[in-house]
Amino acid sequence: MPRPRTFDEQDVVDRAMELFWTRGYEVTSISDLTAELGVHPGTLYRTFGDKHALFLRALAHYRKHLADALAPTLLEGGPVMPRIRAVLIGYIDLAAQQEQPRGCLIANTAGEVLPGDDEVACALRETLSVVENGFLQGLRAAARRGEISDTLDLPACAAMITMLLEGLQVIVKADPDPLRLVAAVDAALLALAPVRG
Repeated sequence: MPRPRTFDEQDVVDRAMELFWTRGYEVTSISDLTAELGVHPGTLYRTFGDKHALFLRALAHYRKHLADALAPTLLEGGPVMPRIRAVLIGYIDLAAQQEQPRGCLIANTAGEVLPGDDEVACALRETLSVVENGFLQGLRAAARRGEISDTLDLPACAAMITMLLEGLQVIVKADPDPLRLVAAVDAALLALAPVRG
């Protein structure tokens, strides 16, 4: 008779995500995972399959808990552009507080694992699509409020802000003064402002 599980599966996925995010996929071994997660190797394999399958679960968890929250955050009511700025600056502030900034799990994974892993590529595309769509929803709301120019190509602007976000999270890992990037964010967002006659 099989023994009942003595762990919370979602908690294990969450902690695995944190470990992959901090250390990277390739460097993180099964031994690292079992030691950090407090799960026996046999249990890990029975529950999740292998390291790659657990990594895919971790990427899905990242999307659900971070990327999916973007649009609701931007659409809470009131001015939208300050919220978009706060999202971008939030990552800079976080990096400035960390001794070793870890950047973005999506950007890190794209640099480490791709090309060559179609399942991971699909997971990353889905997450980036969710982020881009979140920014697009925010920009549409900002346009309705007159916060940004009504002549902008909003899908292109949403893609630009997504690229800015991902690029920021690569640069903060190497920049000794991440806070200097605040000016770059402000310059990019200023380009979206309506021209006042």
